[in-house]
Amino acid sequence: MIARVRRLVPIATAGTCAVIAAAAFAHTSAGGPLTGTWSGDIAGNAVKRQHIVIVVNARQSGGSWRLSATCYGPLTLDSISNGYHHYLRRRGKGVTCATGDIDCLKRVGANVYDAVTSHRGGAYDVSGTLRRVPS
Repeated sequence: MIARVRRLVPIATAGTCAVIAAAAFAHTSAGGPLTGTWSGDIAGNAVKRQHIVIVVNARQSGGSWRLSATCYGPLTLDSISNGYHHYLRRRGKGVTCATGDIDCLKRVGANVYDAVTSHRGGAYDVSGTLRRVPS
């Protein structure tokens, strides 16, 4: 009887650890409030309306952006302040458009507000509301 109990203890311990690890993974993989794919229009004074798609990873540490088939790339988290996550737009492979803008994303209800600080100066800053793209 004692031999059976001794055999079951490691199995029970491993099972408990597996359940705890799975629960922790499920919690972190859900991500934060910005996690997911967002789409919408951004515009400003000197810039016509542009359609943008932003994908934010589960850790909210990066993702990707796309304005067109030739203007896209990765996002890298630069900083967080005043409820905004500030992401640096980098150039994708083979991209022909200028990059270096900062997308400042903030969750507002069911949507995300995107305030873009342009590398070309304040006259080229744009903003808009993005909606979640169903997965």
